[in-house]
Amino acid sequence: MKYDITSLATLSLFSGVMLFLSVGAFTLATAAFVGTMWVYFFLLVKNAEKLKIEVKVSPKRVFTDDPVECESALVNLSKFTFDNVQLIDFGAENGYVIEKETMNLDDERRTFGEKSIRGSISPNEKLKIKYTMGFRTRGEHHFSHIRVVINGFLDLFRLEKTFSPERSLLVFPKILPIDTFKTMLIDPVEGQKTNFKLLEDTTHITGVHEYAGEPFQRIHWKISAHLDKLMVKEYEYTASSVVKMYVDYNLPPEVYARNVWSSIRKDYEEYASIAASGFIKYFSDHGMEITLKVLGDKIYEVHPQWIRKDYVPYLDALARARGVDDPSEDLLLENVLQKDMYSMSKNSTVVLISIYLTDGVVPKLLTIKSRVSKLVAFVMPYGFRMPYHKKYRSFAILPQEVKKLRDQSTLLMQNNVMVHVMMDNESVEEVIQSYEKNPLEVR
Repeated sequence: MKYDITSLATLSLFSGVMLFLSVGAFTLATAAFVGTMWVYFFLLVKNAEKLKIEVKVSPKRVFTDDPVECESALVNLSKFTFDNVQLIDFGAENGYVIEKETMNLDDERRTFGEKSIRGSISPNEKLKIKYTMGFRTRGEHHFSHIRVVINGFLDLFRLEKTFSPERSLLVFPKILPIDTFKTMLIDPVEGQKTNFKLLEDTTHITGVHEYAGEPFQRIHWKISAHLDKLMVKEYEYTASSVVKMYVDYNLPPEVYARNVWSSIRKDYEEYASIAASGFIKYFSDHGMEITLKVLGDKIYEVHPQWIRKDYVPYLDALARARGVDDPSEDLLLENVLQKDMYSMSKNSTVVLISIYLTDGVVPKLLTIKSRVSKLVAFVMPYGFRMPYHKKYRSFAILPQEVKKLRDQSTLLMQNNVMVHVMMDNESVEEVIQSYEKNPLEVR
């Protein structure tokens, strides 16, 4: 607890000098007033120890930009009435306030403004602050402290007490909508659904999409006539796939101009987590086994045998991981792939998301492709265009090392390694559809 008694001490000194020079009704009254203020001050200090803070944050897990209801209450457990009390909640630094509202216990007074309130607290009463926050970035967000300020009569003294209650929540990245992504078949599993066409259930139509070279017997003629363009039936599927997914949040050591790339990487992390969440949900909804490794300040792993048909643990890993600018050797993508490649098989589909693929990673990709059925790598230094935004002209300039990788991608695609360096005006869904139509024509 901190306190400021400068004004009261000055008045006391002045009163003492006046009393020493002349004893009279005024000086005696002044001395009595000063004495009363000192007694009041010590009573405040003693009873302020019985002030407690109650906090509430709900819900504890949200997606980015979802509302979080926050409440802070100062509780008076003493038998002393505190006047001129100010309660200040500093909230979470990385969030933004959607709605601000303060009230007292009886909800008799409401004001809108800062996350603070002034008033008095009688014994066994509360002073509350309620507000709603949102968070634009994923991760574990911690709330700051709460401050209580009590001003004495005529501001002769000031008490300040700081509380640091444990308050945090986990923010998941938004889930990017993914409509289709072809994977490889493993043994059929009863009751599971995937998108492998050999085991489609033709008795259950799940939707339609525009014709893209499929057999004519799949065309839905009635809908095609209605829309005046060829539409193809989509069926449910009855087998599951194995997906190994790597999301690299770190900055490779080979990259130059690291100060510039460091700022780029922070935005990239958010885009990478959004894209990865979309893939995770799509694979999970289609009954596929997913092994996820997120490379950040450490390796965050989620294996299908650890969970029960739930993609929330994957989102948890994507949200908690934090990338670093100078990763250690065991956190480099090429070393992780080198370690894992011999556990991969022809049943596997490998998906990579990275800010950049170094010369050490590219040979690993060729080796991995020889062992798996499909390998797709998304390099997104500037993120991507969200599907609900219109396409626009991009003026982004790729760094020299990324241009080199983009030139190498043609050779990699000729070896069935799908590597795409995304620009900020491209959407993930457009890239997937383009590769699945004719990958060698995509640049």
